[in-house]
Amino acid sequence: MSFYERYQRAWDEKDITAMLELYHPEYTRVFHATGNEQGFEDLEPIMSRWLIGTKRNKRRCLYENDEIVVEHFIAKFQDGTSEAVLTVHLLKDGLLWRTETGATPVD
Repeated sequence: MSFYERYQRAWDEKDITAMLELYHPEYTRVFHATGNEQGFEDLEPIMSRWLIGTKRNKRRCLYENDEIVVEHFIAKFQDGTSEAVLTVHLLKDGLLWRTETGATPVD
């Protein structure tokens, strides 16, 4: 099973433990719009909110190898808003090491 498939399975099953096991201890997420960064220590408190509160529609893996995963999806949030999201995940030791996202509001 590819990394992307394992990631999607954990998301679909809303399995926080399985999801967190996919992240490297040195993980960093960079938000394109703000430049804000989150580290591994920030993941657990917000992971359940993401898994439960966000639906990922029309998702697809654009490219994947042992070093990178590029995905696109439409995120539907609890407040009714939606965004088209492009995510680039860099992998290290087979785990998510760095993620950068860009998002555009959609109707």
